[in-house]
Amino acid sequence: MKCSSEQIENWIENLAKFTDPEQAGYTRFSYTKEDIAARRYLIAEMKQLGLSVRMDRVGNVFGKREGKNKDAKSIVIGSHIDTVMSGGKYDGIAGVVVGLEVVRVLSENNVELDDPIEVIAYAEEEGGRFGSAFVGSKWLAGEIQSDELSNYQDDQGITIESACKELDALNDEVERVERCDLSAKATFELHIEQGPVLESKGNILGVVETITGSSAYQVTLKGEANHAGTIPMDMRRDAFIGAAHIGLELNRIAKEQEVHTVGTVGFMEIKPNAYNIIPGQVEFSVDIRSLSQACMDTVTDHMMTYMKNLAEEMELEISIRTRHNQPVMQLSQQLVSALAESAEERAYDYHVMGSGAGHDTLVMAGLAPSAMVFVPSKAGRSHCPEEFSRPEEIAGGCDLILDAVQRI
Repeated sequence: MKCSSEQIENWIENLAKFTDPEQAGYTRFSYTKEDIAARRYLIAEMKQLGLSVRMDRVGNVFGKREGKNKDAKSIVIGSHIDTVMSGGKYDGIAGVVVGLEVVRVLSENNVELDDPIEVIAYAEEEGGRFGSAFVGSKWLAGEIQSDELSNYQDDQGITIESACKELDALNDEVERVERCDLSAKATFELHIEQGPVLESKGNILGVVETITGSSAYQVTLKGEANHAGTIPMDMRRDAFIGAAHIGLELNRIAKEQEVHTVGTVGFMEIKPNAYNIIPGQVEFSVDIRSLSQACMDTVTDHMMTYMKNLAEEMELEISIRTRHNQPVMQLSQQLVSALAESAEERAYDYHVMGSGAGHDTLVMAGLAPSAMVFVPSKAGRSHCPEEFSRPEEIAGGCDLILDAVQRI
């Protein structure tokens, strides 16, 4: 049995039609009219495949194919259908479509499994609208409670609690539940790599064994705003110079690590932010990620000490607020092996690797044994209209999941 690149491409292209026409590329934020339309299409396709479909309060969509054992735990396949602003049409979407294709191939070949399969489209993975990733999978895992939905707001002040009421437009088309009681035996997610490694190796498939850990901090340095022309250099309390030193040190220490480790200052706000005033305050982000927990801890501990010592030396006030701290996630070795064995049996070239980005599997791995398949991204590009992965390679990754589902 082989998965169809034509069918996969057809589903991807149809879902790509549901995009905000006023934005470049593909923009489908959660609970918007484009999102509602995409869900309506997906629900109809799930029903066409004979799946029983449910949708929970925050918009996770579940399509279930029953197994011979009615009491067995489900094998889950899924990803997300929301996008970033002006993103691409493969990120997340490919993983949902692959779930549909696995079900289609099994049914077309009259293959019955003991275990049920559930295809899931997770809600609000990107955080593009509400600024917080993995809302759907965290809701499913019980990590977000009902009274916390009002804590997430978009730039118009609309909360998730309010926005997800738009999903009521689909009540006549799908069974609604508050929170799905999912009992999972295993979870799989196919995703585009969003990086250059697989293409550089000759457009091969990736079997993911580790998902990067990440820690993020909001740092504020306070010095003294003053005249840019009259204050000698050795008498300044320049908050920006402090931030610049921190950025350079983060870059240096991350490069020293032996396992993939990155450090980024991606946000900076300078006050008063005028060309003729010494910066009196700088607020900036420090983002540390690694595929090795030891490396991430080394960089984090070093930077905490460095920033505090630097602030004291430069006579700056410093405050450091932790935004999140996610440890490195090791995926199920049993499922990784099942995917690798499938690749070897089909003579597909593959590379066992880590994921430098977080995905819904990061959350789902806390519920059940989990694994991921990566497919090459052209030029390593993602989160942009130029994002592209060949349907043939997505189908190859789908084959691995198809085999692994049957293997377990």
